[in-house]
Amino acid sequence: MRYTSVFPFLILFFFAACSIEDRIERREDRLLGTWQIDKATFKDDNALFRDNVTAEFRGDIVTFLPDNTLLYETGSGVLFDGFWVISAVRDLDDDTEFTLDADFFDFRGRPAFQWLGTIDRLNNNSLNVTVFERGGVLQLRWDKL
Repeated sequence: MRYTSVFPFLILFFFAACSIEDRIERREDRLLGTWQIDKATFKDDNALFRDNVTAEFRGDIVTFLPDNTLLYETGSGVLFDGFWVISAVRDLDDDTEFTLDADFFDFRGRPAFQWLGTIDRLNNNSLNVTVFERGGVLQLRWDKL
């Protein structure tokens, strides 16, 4: 009988011990490595439907390194390097959304492009990111190599 009264406290302790920093670190660990594009879609701000733009990203790979740097190689062999960070945003209902901010630079060190978006899915094999761009929303689905 005593064990049943202790069990809820153990569960509460387990969930309380998972701070937001711990949750971010777990996502960072899963993000590390090399990813290849699987699918890409773009929805213009005024469009009703998304366009399949996978062909524009065919063969692209991105490698996230432990020091928060990254390497991006397009299918045509153009290289970019940069920096990445995962952050967490909580809303009023205490729901947490994880964001990815990545800045890419060309071989001369000039800014080339940026991803600022939400991580929709991140596990050991799959990464889905919604990137908010000036003219619409880019959704990228990556597979881990």
